[in-house]
Amino acid sequence: MNKDKLYRIERFSKEQILQLHQSTTDYALAIKGLPQYHTEVFEKKGWLLPFLLGYDDLLWGRWNYWLDILMNGTIAGSEPIPRIEWAENGTFLVEQTKKMLIQCLDHPEANIDNFADWLLWGLAGTDERLIISEKLNEHYYQFFDLFLILDNPFDYLSYLLSEHSGHGYKKGLGYYPTPLSVTKLIVEIVYAGDDLEVMKRQTVSDPCVGCGAMLLPASNYFLRGYAQDISGIAVKLCIIQMYFYAPWYAKPGKDIGGFDHSEPVNLVIEPSDPNSDNGQYSFAF
Repeated sequence: MNKDKLYRIERFSKEQILQLHQSTTDYALAIKGLPQYHTEVFEKKGWLLPFLLGYDDLLWGRWNYWLDILMNGTIAGSEPIPRIEWAENGTFLVEQTKKMLIQCLDHPEANIDNFADWLLWGLAGTDERLIISEKLNEHYYQFFDLFLILDNPFDYLSYLLSEHSGHGYKKGLGYYPTPLSVTKLIVEIVYAGDDLEVMKRQTVSDPCVGCGAMLLPASNYFLRGYAQDISGIAVKLCIIQMYFYAPWYAKPGKDIGGFDHSEPVNLVIEPSDPNSDNGQYSFAF
């Protein structure tokens, strides 16, 4: 594969590339530097965050936007939500990004559960230590490409879970996500003509969230929401996608002012029945 077609570096100025390198290095100071070798991943929770923040600075500016709100403690006076232009299914870059993710799971020990755990550890989305073999970690470290995911935004983890549900993974799960093109249309039809500043202070809800197909386009309009799903792995993958694309859903903060209601918001993930391994999972942000 000609990587020029994948990364299209010519879009960016020399100054932007240098700034990307500098900002990624600066963000990594919090974890005492970027991993120099794949084995360091086990000791560096959040090692993917410097890359996530650096790439987002270059491409969308969503993390800086939300971190400014967290520092100010209110959405009052904030700029409009930075808009993501969602990629179309079937396009060259989306298909190449899907192939990258499929390649990540092309390993004897790989499955979507430990891949999700690996991503959450890298994004500092969990306090649970990473428990996989060094060989599997090396494989994920070698093939996972966060830039492609950020540069070509799409509902990739819905696709990945659907693919594996159809090939023997927990067949009873029966995961059939609503296509992103449909959820984009639904959001745009329902909220066409609404005041964007008013919508920013409102709450979006998805009672069957899956991996977040509806929340992704909704993140162009709403900074707060509530969602639930019967599948624990789907909820986990949904949270990962919010780290990728919608930081206000991934890291909601606490006591942020300026919304229509003033109750504090905290991320909570729990089964509806704590005495059962099966049942509805929910999270609120």
